[in-house]
Amino acid sequence: MNQTINNLFKFVFIIICTQLQFAFADAPDWEYTSGDYEFTSWILAGTILDSDGNNLAESGDLFAAFDADGTVRGLAVQVTGFGPTDGQIMYEMTMGSNANGDILSFQYYDASEDVVLGIAETYEFVTNDTQGGLTAPVVYNAAAIVEGCTDISAINYDPDANLDDGS
Repeated sequence: MNQTINNLFKFVFIIICTQLQFAFADAPDWEYTSGDYEFTSWILAGTILDSDGNNLAESGDLFAAFDADGTVRGLAVQVTGFGPTDGQIMYEMTMGSNANGDILSFQYYDASEDVVLGIAETYEFVTNDTQGGLTAPVVYNAAAIVEGCTDISAINYDPDANLDDGS
């Protein structure tokens, strides 16, 4: 009887560990250090849409801003709307820079699919700028990440690229 109970506990333990492994599979280790930047700008509320126009946001997903070198310039927190966006998960983000004009790109981590998606839109940093709001969020469109040259003046510019590969 004790051996049966021990085997049952071992089985349950293995199942729990296996499920936790998938629940915390490969989330990105994005970190934003606000003290590295003199100036700030804000997304007060942003929503991430898939190619069909559906809000992708679910608990545990991540949304972040990056500079051309891949440094995290902002990491969003999830917020819930009200009024016309009641119950909708959106993102609030403080972004940092040391100069106006920096072009920031965005990435979105979909935890349920364990995949990082690129965002079609970019942002030209403006000190003290705000975008969106809880009743009228700014919209971002998620897409598969396509690495390539994103410098429009370069000879190897790739108009389909949404993540600069340094070429």
